[in-house]
Amino acid sequence: MSERSNQQPDQLAAAAKRLLDESVRDLDQKTLLSVQRARLNALNLALPQRPWRRWAGAMALASVIALTLTLWIWPLFEGNHSHLPLLEDLELMQSSENIELSEDFEFYDWLANSPAATG
Repeated sequence: MSERSNQQPDQLAAAAKRLLDESVRDLDQKTLLSVQRARLNALNLALPQRPWRRWAGAMALASVIALTLTLWIWPLFEGNHSHLPLLEDLELMQSSENIELSEDFEFYDWLANSPAATG
């Protein structure tokens, strides 16, 4: 019984293919082109869609614009870095070569209050 059930679908498929092939041969050129166009459209719809591709160009452009604006505007927000001389003084005070300078705190107080340091 299994041999007959295996042969039956094959015979049915062969008969259906033969009938469809004959019907395609009988079609006129206009109908044949229409069927081929419909087949290609169906195959294109069956392909996986990638929606990120639509937005990839726009996202790249937006990223470039954001980077350009950031690099262009960044120097405007850089203020006076008055803390940098303090860090240099700290390094000077902590060096072992000038240990005697770090012992004289009154000198540093006088230096900080002098008009040349505040102006």
